[in-house]
Amino acid sequence: MNKKAILFLSIVSIVGVFIISISIYNMPKIQTYELVLWILLAGMSQSFLVLFMQNGVLSVVFAIILAAHLYQGTYFAVVVAANSVLFQFYHPRKGVYEHVFNRPFYKTLFNMSNLAISAYISGSAYQAMHNRLQASGNLYLYMLCLITYITLFLLFNSSILMLLMKFLTQQPFFKLWKKNILWAIPNFYALAPFGYFIYLLYQIPNGHIYVILLFGPLLLARYSFQLYLESQKRYYQIIQTLTAAIEAKDKYTEGHSKRVEMYAEKIARKLKLPPSKIEAIKVAALLHDIGKIGIEDSILRKPHSLSLEEWEKIKQHPDIGVKILEDVDFLDDVKNLIKNHHERYDGNGYPQGSKGEEIPIEAYIIAAADAYDALTSDRPYRKAFTPQEALEIIRQNKGTQFHPVVVDALISVVQEKG
Repeated sequence: MNKKAILFLSIVSIVGVFIISISIYNMPKIQTYELVLWILLAGMSQSFLVLFMQNGVLSVVFAIILAAHLYQGTYFAVVVAANSVLFQFYHPRKGVYEHVFNRPFYKTLFNMSNLAISAYISGSAYQAMHNRLQASGNLYLYMLCLITYITLFLLFNSSILMLLMKFLTQQPFFKLWKKNILWAIPNFYALAPFGYFIYLLYQIPNGHIYVILLFGPLLLARYSFQLYLESQKRYYQIIQTLTAAIEAKDKYTEGHSKRVEMYAEKIARKLKLPPSKIEAIKVAALLHDIGKIGIEDSILRKPHSLSLEEWEKIKQHPDIGVKILEDVDFLDDVKNLIKNHHERYDGNGYPQGSKGEEIPIEAYIIAAADAYDALTSDRPYRKAFTPQEALEIIRQNKGTQFHPVVVDALISVVQEKG
């Protein structure tokens, strides 16, 4: 750990300990069992995390912190939030468990301090705003106060963590924030009604029992969602295995599909396509040549120009690929991209000769990524072109073979990559 990271971690920890101390001192009088219950609920929420494939984890602890604030105020919420870290039991991967007894002390202290600072600042702002606007009797003003609380908590909690990551990784702050936090914002705001519901439920007679019972279906939902994510991960691994089987037929295309996926994803992000389309592009890029399983090795590995008959066989591989995947219902979008990834903007492609807007832009993206990687890779009949030469060839075919917008995005991606 470098000096900047150590200094930042120390400052956050000192501020956090100070806030926790004054919160314990000023916390409203409450039954011990109630305090323990709230801390355990928060700790349980910290423990049952939903693991995402790329972006990280998601917990519902904010809902408990919000409910604690609405129930007993800022100081109580700070104490609950900070101490929940002590009861976090995390299972990141098979055979590995992380808890307070094997987690580094500085990490525990930093996490406690981060939650304490975030809960204190957002809670104090909420209380000041609520009092000034006299929001108790006005639903819209009350909602405005809640939105302010949620926004400030998210902003401070994520920014403190991303600043530490910036010092540790030397990466730009906003790039880290966008990559690790932006995806979670809708989920974070969606937790607010759940937190408010816990607060209301707790106040009815024997409410603590109902809140505890509420965690049963919540954990079941979490378990079901985790199973879904794991099935998605296995599905992606199977696709990668199929890709390896395709490329095993030809040593010259080893790694080709993975590189096409990389370029296609970068182009799609450059064009600001929605996440669902980007995922379909990535899968289609990995599987775009699956139909070559049905093509003879002698044709695929031929070191010289193909005969007309051989070329006609090669042109069948998009349709063969769709045929292989025809019984996989959830790959309908992917199959369409595989079928069209050799179509041309001017209509002179194959297998159907479609053109222009008849072809989805996702297929054009895969076509451009496929062409660029093929040009910059060795083939049995030629040596690889340099990136500059490959871009020039693609630029010359802009508006004929390739979609103009996609060509511009590809050039931008390659130039940024250097």
